[in-house]
Amino acid sequence: MIPFLMKKKQIFLFIFSSILSINSLFSNTEKIESDSLLKKDRIININKFRFGFDLSNPIKSSSNNDNFSYEIVSDLQLTDNLYIAGEYGSIDKLVEDENINFNSIGDYLKIGFDYNMFKNWVGMDNSIYIGLRYASSNFSNKVVSYQVRNIDAYFSNLVENDFETVNHENLSGSWIEIVTGIKVETFDNIYFGISLRLNKLLSDKKPENFDNLFIPGFNKVTDDNTWGSGFNYTITYSIPFRKKK
Repeated sequence: MIPFLMKKKQIFLFIFSSILSINSLFSNTEKIESDSLLKKDRIININKFRFGFDLSNPIKSSSNNDNFSYEIVSDLQLTDNLYIAGEYGSIDKLVEDENINFNSIGDYLKIGFDYNMFKNWVGMDNSIYIGLRYASSNFSNKVVSYQVRNIDAYFSNLVENDFETVNHENLSGSWIEIVTGIKVETFDNIYFGISLRLNKLLSDKKPENFDNLFIPGFNKVTDDNTWGSGFNYTITYSIPFRKKK
């Protein structure tokens, strides 16, 4: 009888220890899965949304006696170093070329990303970044004055025009931009930045018997070169979604 009870007790202890082991295994598995989920959640790390405007456009339009032009800028943090970025602008500019003066009016939109390459110290939130944009513009050009060449003239073949103005409507262009720049948090949640842009024209809709010499957002266009450049000075305000550590 005693051996039987001893054997029964051993079986009971074995079953009990097995249950504890299984329970411990499940607990550890749940903990590992929970930690893994936390790590996965941290892949997307949306801490802030910044928005502001370009300071150079209003200054240039004012100094050139053009109508008011502006550019709104923004970015949304996706990870520690990756941001979705975009700009929207409107330009009303008088373009003076060698033989033609025209007024270019249009809007443009740029969408892409920035990648921060700067490792901040504790308490800092600055960035040195590179980025890429896809951009498109819709605009119109109004020819104000131009010159024609008189091949029969002896001293000069340039004749000032006395022709009526010409409107070219429903024009468009698209391009990509390679961007590099910096953003510095000068005050709490307020950033000053500068960026340089190298543009490559992809396509443009031209008027009949004419060419696009300027595309808002892209800047000057030439027959020999579809590359352009630009820059901006920005001030942005950050809406933080989490407290800084």
